[in-house]
Amino acid sequence: MRFHHIGIPTTESFEGEIDLLHLKMTVSDHEDNLYGIQWQWYWEDAPYPELVKTVPHVAFEVNDLQKAIEESM
Repeated sequence: MRFHHIGIPTTESFEGEIDLLHLKMTVSDHEDNLYGIQWQWYWEDAPYPELVKTVPHVAFEVNDLQKAIEESM
């Protein structure tokens, strides 16, 4: 498991905005930040639960998602 980013939802504009059309959201470049912070602004029609659009999260990368899920149980 490798740390990827800390996602922090916001409703305000931020420097270095990157539009992700297919995800209906705007993000900052987490690799351009010493702490891996990624600001995230979800578009009005973004199809995500309010929890995703409002609560910060820590994201990790894994080689095998199914295996990682099984090992975490």
